[in-house]
Amino acid sequence: MKHENLPTEQLEQAHYLVAHCLAKAGLCLVSSDSLSQLEEGQVGLSVNIAIPGIEGIPTMSFVGDLKELHQSITAEKNVLRCDGLEVDCRRRRASLNGEPLLLTPRELQLLTYLLQNRNQVLTRGQLLGSVWELGYTGDSRTVDTHVKCLRRKLGEFGRHIVTVRKVGYRFETFTK
Repeated sequence: MKHENLPTEQLEQAHYLVAHCLAKAGLCLVSSDSLSQLEEGQVGLSVNIAIPGIEGIPTMSFVGDLKELHQSITAEKNVLRCDGLEVDCRRRRASLNGEPLLLTPRELQLLTYLLQNRNQVLTRGQLLGSVWELGYTGDSRTVDTHVKCLRRKLGEFGRHIVTVRKVGYRFETFTK
């Protein structure tokens, strides 16, 4: 396999994606020498990005407070709510206005992911990558089919799942 340098724009995008994901967990991007100066209660992390066929991608370093990282994990929501909709992630159940919803496992995963990312546009690719198996090789339009079935089962509440033309979907919370 031929190795080549990663174009600057793609390298910046890869770095941004990794840094953004780790920032959500409470880690901050720092210079590599900061890892040798950690204080008590801090944790350091070095991240190597590997892209097949590309070499020479610099290591990224992150620092976080161990107590804050632990709290971010334990604070994860087990029950998601929006108006009369409730999804109990631990029990894998959903209800609307107190009535149980009969959803397939995939519909429940889709609804959960949309609720966790409410008011954010999610592409079909993001939905496939997060809700379907990692090696899924089928048509991305399967997302459309599942959204259609989910909307039908949600009835009037299905209007919260908004189509973003030529991109994907957004679970929109409406202000009253």
